[in-house]
Amino acid sequence: MLHDVKMIAACGMNEAMRIVRCLLVYSIIALTGCSSKAQVAPVAPPKGFTFIHCSDVHVGAGNNHETDAALFAEIAKLDPKPAFVVATGDICEYGTDEQYALYRETLNNLGDVKMYPAPGNHDVRWNPRGKEGYTLGTGGPLYRSWDYDGVHFVTLDSTVLLEHWGHISQEQLNWLKKDLAKIGREKPVIIGFHHWIGRESVQTDSEQALMDLVKPYNVVLWLQGHGHADIDWNVNGVPATMVKGLYQNSYDIIQVTPDELRIRKRTLPDPKKKSSDELVREKTAPADKIQPVVKPLMNIPLKKQPVPNIVADAKLEDDQIVIDATAPHGATLEYRVDTAHPQPLSGLARIPTTQLVPGEHVITVQASFPDKRAYQKPLPVTIPGAVSQLWQTDVGGEVQSPLVKHGDTIYVSSMGNDLIALRDSDGKEKWRVKTAGPIFQASHFDDASNTLYFGSADHFVYAVNPNNGHVKWKAELGGAVLAGPNVAQGVLSVGTTDTKIYGIDASNGNKLWTVQGKNMFQSKTATDGQRFFVGGWDNFFRCIDAKSGQEIWSKELGRKQNYKNFSAFSPAITSPAVGDGKVFVSTNDGILHGLKIENGDEVWRVDWKKMGYSSPLYRDGRVYAALSDEGKAFCVDANTGEFKWTAETGAVIYDSSFCFGGGNVFIANVNGTINSINADSGKIEWQYRMPPGHLLGSPVADDDRVYMGSMNGLMIALPIHASRQAESAVGN
Repeated sequence: MLHDVKMIAACGMNEAMRIVRCLLVYSIIALTGCSSKAQVAPVAPPKGFTFIHCSDVHVGAGNNHETDAALFAEIAKLDPKPAFVVATGDICEYGTDEQYALYRETLNNLGDVKMYPAPGNHDVRWNPRGKEGYTLGTGGPLYRSWDYDGVHFVTLDSTVLLEHWGHISQEQLNWLKKDLAKIGREKPVIIGFHHWIGRESVQTDSEQALMDLVKPYNVVLWLQGHGHADIDWNVNGVPATMVKGLYQNSYDIIQVTPDELRIRKRTLPDPKKKSSDELVREKTAPADKIQPVVKPLMNIPLKKQPVPNIVADAKLEDDQIVIDATAPHGATLEYRVDTAHPQPLSGLARIPTTQLVPGEHVITVQASFPDKRAYQKPLPVTIPGAVSQLWQTDVGGEVQSPLVKHGDTIYVSSMGNDLIALRDSDGKEKWRVKTAGPIFQASHFDDASNTLYFGSADHFVYAVNPNNGHVKWKAELGGAVLAGPNVAQGVLSVGTTDTKIYGIDASNGNKLWTVQGKNMFQSKTATDGQRFFVGGWDNFFRCIDAKSGQEIWSKELGRKQNYKNFSAFSPAITSPAVGDGKVFVSTNDGILHGLKIENGDEVWRVDWKKMGYSSPLYRDGRVYAALSDEGKAFCVDANTGEFKWTAETGAVIYDSSFCFGGGNVFIANVNGTINSINADSGKIEWQYRMPPGHLLGSPVADDDRVYMGSMNGLMIALPIHASRQAESAVGN
């Protein structure tokens, strides 16, 4: 206020009176409690424009870039000329620098039509720079928003670093909340990203949080990719449209008028099919002679539509979940349990709890109308079982890595850029170290120096005092440190996205040596105390002398592909384990290898002929591992590779790997289920399902409890054995 008085005194009388009037108006607004909504400018209807939605461009796969170039040129010549293109992910096949260079060259065919890309899983799953490679390759951010002629556009990043699955990060949700608050609740909003939402096969685990966030706003359309299909559906009254890959000759032409969106689909018809809205063609017509067709898809009003009230409830009655719902007028009802296929709902539905894993489940009731509008209502249900949570803590960021425990402390690496120390007894936070990038891999506790080491995507490796979180030193390396460190002979070793393996003085962070690879590194280094073992995306598995950094041996592992210095089947995702004079590592083609430490010769292998991303665990002459896409867990003899047991967990296991505690081994399914398996017999003792959120990290256990983190940011503790539930609860 003193500043205002000085400003008035320095002005002439007329100017002073104008300032006083302005201050008076602002004071009235403040005193009347005027809301931020009231301060948003009135929404003017669009004058009219056209834009394009395409997806799954996949530059770098075969000759896709030639088809993409032709379609970009076609789009640039459309009349009316599109204002821009929104591409919802999978811009490149593997995300290499060469593929992004080819994409930029292909993009020249759009001329001056602007491109707004969003990342897809192919852009980050094998990208040699991680997500940093996408932003460098496309020259754009991971997520953004912009306004065009009265419509607000948003593209989000639904990718999970170095993974297949979909997830909208908490960081983005926080940003989106602020972004939408600025535009008010009436302005039309169009949101696009790669992994779909609102369908029964759940891809994006945080979809409900996203839908709850946008519910007050006028979202009129979801733009989706990933499925390589020309389909549409409805999410809480809002149409969602997916297109085939651009290389599959499909894109949507979206005309924005003052009162509606008019969507037409450009596609290349199948010559073997004929329908009422396609020209009849000879079945033998060559593909290059088939002419594209443009078909009307849907019209969408820009004005915010009323939302019907769905009355629904789900509750436990004895050993059943009872679902009771009343359909809005003109609607039909169905329900689904978690990610299962929807079932019709008329009156009551009863689901035996014996069919479900104990823990947290979501019943989704959907009301569908004849005009294709559909509205969903989630109903959480907790099913009691052999064990239940001892505590739960939200660490505020996604947990994608293995957990580490030492003494009474659990160390949590967070994709929210933090390393967090939690008290094991109650989950209370002791301290956290903030970095400038996601922390993808597990930290490493070194007993000899009483130091905790970890790497961050901010290009630094950190040494931290485990008692208080104070950083002893940090060293900048040549790329994002997505891999996990290990220590031997006073040397810390870790790989990075700059294709190098570093040897660093563990006491001060000084670089001692490097080993040059041919692609990035993301797994945790293993050691036998004298040597380091590291697998990379270049198809090689290396043994390195800890002191000198000399490569003792290297071995090509995993099926080869016709790409330079890269194979999707490399020994790159799983972290090695060491024991009985051998090193154990899984390749992404589903083979568990037992190699001699001294020369890398293969002693035995277990070949599932399926994908395998789970790291092996060595303990007491046995190796425990899992087959990712079938959810099979197994135990083999460390000397012979002969099976001790196999176990069916019932759902997909991705990167999650075994830990040991109290005579059991533990591993997690992507769908949120934690499995407790007897280490000797392979019998599943219990399963527990966490609240919605992909489980991509690995648990850690002691003799009494097992701890697990989720992509939803939650950390939980469970008792090792059902018989210890009451005892643990009292102790807590």
